Amino acid sequence: MNSTTDNRYILHPVWDPLLRALHWWMALAMMAQFTSGATLLALGNDMSDTLMGKIDIIHYVGGYAFAAGLVLRILWLFVGPPTARWRDLLPLTPAQRRIWRETLFCYLSGFRRPISAYRGHNAFAGPAYLAFFLIAAAQIALGIRLSLMPDSEAMHSPLMVMHEWGFFLLLAFVIVHVALVMAHEIAGRHGLISAMIHGHKGFTESEHQALHADWDAALSVQADPGGPSGGTEGLDDMTSNNGDDTKSRHE
Repeated sequence: MNSTTDNRYILHPVWDPLLRALHWWMALAMMAQFTSGATLLALGNDMSDTLMGKIDIIHYVGGYAFAAGLVLRILWLFVGPPTARWRDLLPLTPAQRRIWRETLFCYLSGFRRPISAYRGHNAFAGPAYLAFFLIAAAQIALGIRLSLMPDSEAMHSPLMVMHEWGFFLLLAFVIVHVALVMAHEIAGRHGLISAMIHGHKGFTESEHQALHADWDAALSVQADPGGPSGGTEGLDDMTSNNGDDTKSRHE
């Protein structure tokens, strides 16, 4: 039975407005890319030149919109707040490595094991996000190169085959990403989906206290001049309760 403390949960600010806007911007652009790209793959030879030209325009515009969002998101990995930076994506601290192991065991158990609470990105999924950025950047570069080639040459170019494989890799990432987010939403009940709208995750008080202990440990490591990153830049808000809101958890 949950304690009285764990029947209340704390909404803690996690995702900044720019990160949330970029997430949905890139999601919408990818939807346009997937829809137009799948149409061209499946029906390209059976469409009129006029219709194909219109779908090509959607594909190009969606591609450049996605490219703009990706460039900003990669930049935000280095200058954004702590939960948007590259350090939050990799299992660098003891707490992140523990969450990595616990998440793996949770997946292997079919979500019968509890999901560990984590503030920003899950340390297990973080490397997959970085791989997504690399594949997406390569896909954009291929798309731009193909768009500069004559249609007849582009259609028979090895670059087109690579572009199609990139399409399937990104589609697979999106499917797995959505499935795992839904699973975490149901099993963990931390509000992952709503957090990408209003920016706050929900934690029980015991989870919140444990996370603060992890953040304090991360701060001490970052503050060590001989530590891996040598500085506390961007970490000051890790132990701040600014913006927290306590509510009742209804089981």
